[in-house]
Amino acid sequence: GALMSTRLITAYAVRIDRRSWLMFLTLVRGGVLCLLPIVTQVYQIYLLIVVFETAAAAFRAAYMAIIPDMLTDDGEYAGAVAKARIAYNAESMLSPLLAALLLVFIDFRGTFIAAVVAFLLAAAIMARVVFPEEKRIERDVLRRMSISVRKMFASPTFRGATAVNAAATTIVAMVAVNTVVLVRGAFDLDDRSAAVALAVFGAGGIAGALMSTRLITAYGERAVMMHSGAAMALLLVTGALLQDYASMLALWLVLGAASMLCQLPIETILRGMTESGNRQILYTAHYSVNSGLLLIGYLAAGWVGAEGRMALAFIGLGLFSALMMAIAKAIWPGDVGAHRLP
Repeated sequence: GALMSTRLITAYAVRIDRRSWLMFLTLVRGGVLCLLPIVTQVYQIYLLIVVFETAAAAFRAAYMAIIPDMLTDDGEYAGAVAKARIAYNAESMLSPLLAALLLVFIDFRGTFIAAVVAFLLAAAIMARVVFPEEKRIERDVLRRMSISVRKMFASPTFRGATAVNAAATTIVAMVAVNTVVLVRGAFDLDDRSAAVALAVFGAGGIAGALMSTRLITAYGERAVMMHSGAAMALLLVTGALLQDYASMLALWLVLGAASMLCQLPIETILRGMTESGNRQILYTAHYSVNSGLLLIGYLAAGWVGAEGRMALAFIGLGLFSALMMAIAKAIWPGDVGAHRLP
């Protein structure tokens, strides 16, 4: 539901100026947090989660669509995208620690108030930021969106990059869902060790983002994605042989870097395929597909992990990633580049 609503909302959001749209999405998320402490029914929690995640996905799509208009140089753009992903990874690593620190000084409801204040400050900062203008789409928004998305998926480059992205999201799902299962079940350690393992995976992603600009400039998007994806699939299969916590941390670090190198280049591919008028729509389509892949990956990793067959999870998901890489290589020939969509 969140995926469909994100696409529909963003389709009409192209008529709104960027600053107002980003501020609105920020305030929506802050408003959801205001409501969470007073909900009384389980369905209300699920509804608020859908609203929050829809706003978050739409914000990310709009934000990533702005960067290409602000930075026209390819090298500067790649560096900015890498920094954005570093910020996302750092946020996911530090947020639980900051929340735990806040709970030392304030109560549970106070943490929600602090989060709401942070969203309000973010909206206030955006009110003072000047964003580059974009082309307006005034008519037949849904029809134009449908045509643009079909043309995007008709591109061998985008289809190949999406297959690589599917392999990467499988790894992300495996780590996110089964880290706690491995740490507590296989190695008999506590939740703190699980948090460290997730932080190590995030640190690997940051390292991959730092390397990405230089690697893309030297070898191109396809080479970086193909080699990283192949290494990632092989490493995941070898996870079936894990014997101790230290080797798991080493594997998580490398998988974090490889998965980031698989995902980041698609941003520069999208930039090359789009122009300002249709960029936000197509970025939304990409992130909707990515969210759908993550959902499928979470379900698959959770189902196998729940059965207690962790070696099977590593092998099965690793083989799936290898299949996605084989498909990517077949449908994305090395001599085919991205083409701007009309």
